[in-house]
Parts: sequence; structure tokens; C-alpha cells
Amino acid sequence: MAEIPVLDFASFRAAVLVLASPHAAASLSGDMQALLTNAINANPNVALSVGIEALRDPDANVRFFGALTLNMMLMRSPGPPPLAFAPLQQALFNAISCETYAFVSTKMAVAVEYFPLASLAFKAIPSGSWPYPISSLHSLLLQSDSPKSQKLANTKTFLSLVTVFAQEIVNYSFAVISQRIVVYEHVRHDLHFILTVIGQVLDANPHELGSDLFEVKQEALKCVLAWAAVEKGVPVESLPRLLSLVTNHLQYPQTFDAACNVLTELLTFKDLLSHEKTICEGLLPILTSDTMLAECRRCLEERDSDTAQTICALLSQVGESFPKYIVKNLANTPASQHILRLIEAVLHFTAFPGTYGVDEEVSHLTDAFWFELEETLTDDTVIPTPAKKVGDTAGVSDISTDPVTHEPVIHGTGAGLDGTRIVTRYLDRGFAAAAAVASTSIPGGWNVDAFPEGFVEGIWAVAKEIFESLTGILINKVSRPNESEFSSWNSDTREKFRIYRHDKAETLLACHRILGDRMQVLLTNYAGSTIRQIKENGGEDGQALEGILFCLKSVAEELNLKNSPHLHYVFGEIMGQIASFPPQFWRARQTFCLLIGESRIAMWLRKNPQYILPVINFLVASLDLSVHLTTPAIHSLEQVCSVCRNQLGAFAQDMINAWNRLKNSLSRVDRIRLIRAVSSVLEPLTLQEQLPHVMTLTGSMITEIRTNLAVLAASPNLLSQPLEAEVAEKMLVCDLLRLLKGVCQGIQKSEGADDVSDDMAEDEKNESAKGSDAAVVSDSGDVMDQIDDQVKANLQMISNMLWETVVAVFQVFVNDEETIDVCCGLVTIAISTSIPIMFTPNPVRLANLLTQSFSINKFPIILRVLNVLLQSVREGEPSMANNDAILSVGTKSALREWVQTVLVSVNETTFAALVNDGNMQERPDLIEQYFKLVCKVLAHHTWGLLLLPANHHQMLFGTLATNGLALQERVACVAVFDFVRDLVSFKVADGVGVVRASGPAAARRRRAVTGSMQSESEEFREAKECKERVEGIVKSIGPDIVRVLFADIGTGLPTSMWPMIADLLHRIIHYYPNDARQWITSCLQVEGFPSPHCSKLDKEEFLKGMMV
Repeated sequence: MAEIPVLDFASFRAAVLVLASPHAAASLSGDMQALLTNAINANPNVALSVGIEALRDPDANVRFFGALTLNMMLMRSPGPPPLAFAPLQQALFNAISCETYAFVSTKMAVAVEYFPLASLAFKAIPSGSWPYPISSLHSLLLQSDSPKSQKLANTKTFLSLVTVFAQEIVNYSFAVISQRIVVYEHVRHDLHFILTVIGQVLDANPHELGSDLFEVKQEALKCVLAWAAVEKGVPVESLPRLLSLVTNHLQYPQTFDAACNVLTELLTFKDLLSHEKTICEGLLPILTSDTMLAECRRCLEERDSDTAQTICALLSQVGESFPKYIVKNLANTPASQHILRLIEAVLHFTAFPGTYGVDEEVSHLTDAFWFELEETLTDDTVIPTPAKKVGDTAGVSDISTDPVTHEPVIHGTGAGLDGTRIVTRYLDRGFAAAAAVASTSIPGGWNVDAFPEGFVEGIWAVAKEIFESLTGILINKVSRPNESEFSSWNSDTREKFRIYRHDKAETLLACHRILGDRMQVLLTNYAGSTIRQIKENGGEDGQALEGILFCLKSVAEELNLKNSPHLHYVFGEIMGQIASFPPQFWRARQTFCLLIGESRIAMWLRKNPQYILPVINFLVASLDLSVHLTTPAIHSLEQVCSVCRNQLGAFAQDMINAWNRLKNSLSRVDRIRLIRAVSSVLEPLTLQEQLPHVMTLTGSMITEIRTNLAVLAASPNLLSQPLEAEVAEKMLVCDLLRLLKGVCQGIQKSEGADDVSDDMAEDEKNESAKGSDAAVVSDSGDVMDQIDDQVKANLQMISNMLWETVVAVFQVFVNDEETIDVCCGLVTIAISTSIPIMFTPNPVRLANLLTQSFSINKFPIILRVLNVLLQSVREGEPSMANNDAILSVGTKSALREWVQTVLVSVNETTFAALVNDGNMQERPDLIEQYFKLVCKVLAHHTWGLLLLPANHHQMLFGTLATNGLALQERVACVAVFDFVRDLVSFKVADGVGVVRASGPAAARRRRAVTGSMQSESEEFREAKECKERVEGIVKSIGPDIVRVLFADIGTGLPTSMWPMIADLLHRIIHYYPNDARQWITSCLQVEGFPSPHCSKLDKEEFLKGMMV
């Protein structure tokens, strides 16, 4: 479109008519909008006059773009309305008046013509130019003596206009918050006009006013929906009548969808809870009427997703809004039949025919309904859990195996309730079966009289029937189609279905919380039945079985470890059958592998060791069957080996053989997991048995690392590649270092060993008591005496090789942060390794290596390793023969001197990086790790910190600590706060600052030479002096700390940090009350500090409050 040099009405109209011609290019619309934008920016007054003129034009397209011009101008000009307010208002009034022009009823034209009117009103209300716009529009359109048909059209116009007002008031960007408040007040003042019109329209009889009334009714329902989204847009007192009027419109096909949407929105109002009984008694009979349920059947039969979503959202919202009413009336009340019909309808929508993400997106809408129902049922304040009578087995399921079918046979709860009656209806994926269910079961699926008598017992019986039905539906919905169909899905569809299954796993947990152990028995029963069908009929690829196994896996986290008889069948019969299936059943096997990897399954296996070897064999065999099975099988293998390690020592060699066979074919992550699994099996062995295996695993890794390091050292060009370049040798070194770390992690005590559920705690205590004597023996002796000389020599050789390798890595990759990070991870875990194996680090040599590397690269990860090392070193004679003495440095004075030396080296590098280079704000990662280090040194080696040179004290306490309290980076600032807090709160008991060798042997040695402490003992004098020195440091920097903290409150740190500031101030006042008063008073005497808004009176009140 050619640009118009000067925007006048004639050129504007001509341009619009060109755009509106049938042969106009689609891009012209964008050109026109750009032209209007430029014209408005160039001369808003001209654009205003053109827009007003356009609104008077008989051509609808010209009026449309005129309204668009005005709306853009009003949105772009902040502040009060334009000077031409009166003519603009009148032009807009004329544009919406049906008496002036034939009304353009297209949706876009309506919106654009109403938006400038709303924008103008929002500008005019705060200035007083147009105080009550809704009342004036009501007078303009609805208080004239127009014919009945004209008044109907005006009513529709008014409702459309106030609908736009509601939409815009939520989204409009006001210049200041006060304008929004004023507009809200004026609009709410006129809400009664809107509600009156809506009430009149919805109450009108369509048989008297004709079919045109339905268009106005639809507009009225849209208006209710729009004002429901506005804060207090629908007054509470109006809700009951509105609900009644809207509910009546469910009977008309023309207003059915709109009425459902409005009801769904209105039912979200929390204020309705006070009218729960009245609303439910009036609404439920209508929602479960034959008319509504017939529409539900039609949606199921015709797969009408749009209407189904509308109805399903409404029915689900009833359950979300009134779960207590539903639960209390599940059985034995007049409302029970309506509620059961509602629930069965929701069940059908949960079972909506098709596969989610492919040909249906209805079934997920009911999730919140089931969550609310489950949470309310399990809430003791709503209904109590039924008490068990003496000798009564109700609620307890047990299982036995049928000698013919080998299926589990269920006894106990539900045997007389036909619990699978409704569930089995949904096991057929075919649409015909679903349609048959829909046509027969919705009107009366349950016979209320069949359930046990008694209020609580009846409710729980119905609830279990419902959730058993839901379980059967979910099995069907989470099952994939056959593999050929599934493989044809695109990636988006697969991801959508994956997320859907994840969400349904939460719904399955809700079912389990109602059904308890019985649900797992039911699932096991289904699995056995499905396996028998596969064996009889062939089955394509076992997707139905995979769906059941997925359900079992989803509820495994709430497994009852003391009462899970079904697991004997799972790991006996079912696992054996799955192992015999052909390769195309790999998905079922994959999910079974993942089921094994659930933490509580591993705990159950530990209590039932007869299944451990078959499970290990199943997982190892899975590794050779399909690449799809590798990762889940290794994940589960790691979990089982870690938790059941005490029962797997005999299989150590088999695990090592599996590692040697598979290691070269696995991904990096899988290799690490597998090496951790193999190493876990080695942990319970004696040192004599364990060390040869460990050395076998690590020896080849170390050799391979050294080979690649030699290649890299000989080829400097490889190391000079950009960081993003994938150098094969470097990547291999990192992978091997991770594997070595995995070995160290594996031979540690299992992280889950102490994470035992309450129902197993007693058994675990008994097992611990049995092994306590052996633990004492192991801890008290010299561990190296437990191994022969040959193993000892090999151990020393491996240890030396690893140390040399670590040194080489630090040298070759001195500036490669990723590789240094990986190597530091290995060193960190090796320091805490439970056997003196692979890494028996000399603390002095290791600290020298770390500080030397840190002086070059300044990587924060090195400070993290030093932190661990300084917490681990001890006072005592170093020895390679005892775990407790491996990290000993020497006498107390030698340890202090060594800690001081390490800190001096670290400080020199850190101070240069943070202060001398001016990088304190740019290196929050370095500040975080440095202050975490000195915080631990303060706690464990206080004298090492206090004996630093004076210039180091000044830099640490006087500069870094005080300035660090004002850092904007949260993690760094928190680390500084923690250090200063510990410094201020330092106690005499901490003053010794020495970590001694631990263990029973060391304790006995100390008790033999230590008497009761006297008041003037050396340690007491030392602690007292230590405390005095710390107090001297705090008093020297106290005024600066207080000043920074007040500055942080005034203009510095975000409010999220204020609790930490308050805590530190209170500690200063608590531990140094007299000094603190002087420091705070001195700070607050400064004019305008910490904020110019603080008056002298404010400061005095604050001081009184703080010093109470």
C-alpha cells in the first residue's frame, strides 16, 4: 500500500476501501495498522479527528478502522482523556446506537468498536469527566421508548459493551494504582444495572419473545462469565439467584454450552461454601437428570469432545467445590443416588473413548475431582476411618494362589461387594463396549441398598467401589496402543501422552490411599489374568500388561513392607513369565525393570532375600536383550545392589564379570551407575576379600587415564582447543575419573541404609545390634593387619598410581574448569572413603597441590575440596594402618601451624582475586566457597584462623566480611552472613578448635590420659584466650557491621534478606549488649541514614524496640 503523506479522512477512507476490496492482498492489513501507528505518533490530534469522522461513516469497514484508530490512540496516550472528550464520547455513543446505523454484528467489529469506549471511560473516570459510565450507557440504550425488537437489540448491545468493560478492566494498564482503585469503585457502583439487565434477560420466557431472545441470553451468559473474572465483579449476595437462573438454561440447546461454562466459573467462588447444602440440593438433581445424562451418553457415543469437555469441566468442578458434601452423602442419604449418578458420569468421562493426545483430550479434566474426593475421604475431620472390631478382618486383604490358574485369590474386604463388576467394564478398549457401558450404567450404576448399613461403613464401602472402578479405567487409559501404532506418533504426541501417564500416576496414588493393599492385589490379579491371555492368544506386544505394571510401579512408593503378599506372586510367577516372553514384549520388561528400581521394592527385597538373585539375574539378562532396556535395568540394578548389598557379597565376581562385559557398550551415565552397583556389592566384604576386586576395577581405569594424559601432554594443541570443542582424550579422562568416583561412592555405606520405614525400624535395630560387636572389632584394630602382604603391596602401588594420576590431571588441565571439577569430585569422595584404598592422601601433599592449582586458576571448586579436607584432618600421628589416622597431621601445634599455612596461601590468592583486582561483585561463586571454608575453619580449627597475620585479619574481617554483607548476589551474601553470625555467636566450648582422632580406640586412649578438667587447666586457658581474641575481632569490626546492616535495610538488600539481617542484629545485641547500643546509636545519629525517610522519632522508637 502506498504511504499517505498526510492523514486526512478522505485518504483514510480511500485506503480502507482498497483494503476491504475482494482482491486486496492479505499483507495490506498489517500495512494499514503500521500506517495508523505512524499517523498517531506523528499527530495524535489529527488521528483523533479522523477516527471520530470515521465512526459516522455508513460503511462498516470504515467505522471498524476508525474505532481501531481511536483505541490505539487512547492506549498510547497516558494521562487524562483528550481535550476533544465530548465529541469523542458522542461519536462512540452514536456508533453503538442501533437507531443511527444498522448494527455490525460481526465479533471483530463489535469488539473493536467497544474497546475505545472502555479505554475512554478508564481515562475519564479518575479525572471526573465521566464518573459513572455504565449508568450513562444504561440510560442511553435501555431507558428509551423503543419498540420491543429495538429494545432487545439495545439490550444485546449493552450486554456486549459491559462484557468488554469487564475484560478490559482486568487487562488495562493503568498509569498508577490509584487510578485502578477509582475505576473499580465507580464500576462496582453501577454493577446493579448490569445484574438487573442480566436477571431480566435470563428470566425472560423465550416462547413469548421468540428465538431472537436466545442471542441476547447467550450475550447475558457471556457477560456473567466476564464479570466473574473481575475481583468482586459478582457480589456474593447475587450468586444464589444467578446460579438458579443460569442452571435453568441447561435445558435449552442454544444456551447449554454457555450455561455450563458460566456455572463452572461461578462454582469456583469460595463464598459458595456457606450455601453448600442449598446449592447442591438444587443443582445436583438437574446435573444428574435424564436430560443431562442423555447428553453425556451422546458425547460418549459420538465422541463429541467439545461438548464433553464443557460438561466434564462442570461436573468435575462440583466435586472440587463441594467435596465434603459429596463424601458425607455417598451412602444412606436422600442425595446419595444423585451423587452416585454424578460420580459415574465423571467415571465415564475419565474413560472417554480414544487415546489421550491422539483422538481425545477429555479424560484429564477429572484429575482434580478425584484428588479432592480422595483427600476428603482421608480427612478425619470429615468422616472417621471405620474402626475394626475384634476378630473382624474387614479392610484387610490377604492372598493365596489358585492351584490350577496360579492366580492370586483375594480374601477379605470387598469379597461381597463384587469389586471388579464395574472395573471390568472398562478393560475393553473398543468403542462399542464403551458405548454400551454409557448406555446402560449411567442412570443407575450402583444399588445403594447393597452396601453395608451404618453411616461411616456405608460411605467407605461406596468409596472403595468407586475407586476400584477408577483403577480399572486408569489401567485402560495409561496403556499404549500396539507398538506399530505408537511408533507412528510424532514427538509432540508422545510427549503429551508421557505427561498424561505421569499425571495419572498421581491419580493412581489417590486410588491406593483409599483401597490400600487391596489395590495392589487387584493389580496383581489383572497382571496374572493378562499374562494368561497372552499365553493363550499370543498377544501382539503386551501393551496391556505394560499398563498394569505401570500402575503397580506408580503406587510402589506407598508399599506396605510388612503386608505385601502380592509381591511374592509378582517376583515369583509374573517375573518368570515376563522373562520368557519374546523380544517384542520389551516394553513390559522395561516397566518391570523400573518397578524393581522403586526404593520400597528394594527394601522389600532386602527383607525377602530369596528373590534377590532371581531379580539380579533378570536385570542382568535384560541388558543383553534390547538397547531400550539398558538404562532402566542398570538404574534398578544400582538401587537393588545399594540397598541389598549385605546379601550380595557372594555375587561380587559375577557383578565384576558383568561390568567387564558391558562397560564398553554403555553410555557415560549408565557406566557410572553400573560401577556404583558393582562397588556396592563389594562394601560388605572383608578387606582381604574386598581389596583385590577394588584394585581390579580401578587398576585398568587408572592405567587408561595415565595413557590419555600422556597423549595430551605430548600434544599441547589438543589442550588449546576452545572449551566447547570435544577432545576425545579429554572426554575419556573425565569419564574415567567419574567411574573412579563411582567406585568410591559404591563402597560407602548405602545412603538408604538408615532410611528405613517405621514398620521396619524394629527389625533394623535388631540387625544392627547383631553386627555391633563386629563393628567394634573392625574399628579398634589396625585395618592393614586384616590383609596379607601381597594385597598390601598391591594396594600401595594402586594408591601411589592414583595419587600420581591426580597430580597429573591438575597439572595437565590446570586451566580446564570442567576437568578440574570432575577430579575434585573424585578427591572429595575419596577423602571420606571407608577403606584406606584407592586414595590414601597425605593431607600436606594434597593441600599443597590444591593451593598451588588455586593460585593459578582460582576455581571455587578447589576451595570446596579444601573445606572437606580441613574438616577431615585430625590431631594425632599419621598412619596408613588405621582409618582414623590416615588424615592425621601430627601434634596439636603442628595441626594449627599447618591449617594456618593453608589459609595463608588461600587468602593470598583470594584477596588478590577479590580486592586487588576489584572483582568482589563479579566473583560471587568465589566469595561463596571462600566464606564457607573460613566458616568451617572457625568451627574446627579456630586457632588456625586466629594465628593469621594481622594484614590477613584486616582484609578478611575488616574488608571482605563487612563489604560482603552488602552483596546483591544472594548465595554469596548468605555465605558471608553465616560466617559473621558464627563469629558473633562464638562460644567458649568451641574455642579449643581441634578435631581429634575418633573411634572407640582413640576415645579409650584419651580417657586413659585425661582426668577431670580443672579451672586453670591448659585447655581451659586456651579456650578462654581463644574466646577473648574472637571477641576482640568482633568489637573491632562491630561498628562497621552494624552500619552495613542498617544500610542494607535502608537502601541495599532486597526484603527477602531482611530476616537474616534481623537475626544477625539480634545476635549482636544478645552477645555484645553494651557495645551494640553504642554502635547502633552512633549509626542512627547520622542525618539521613539509613534512609532520608527515617525521622529522629522513628530512630528512637527503633532503638527502644531493638534494645529491649
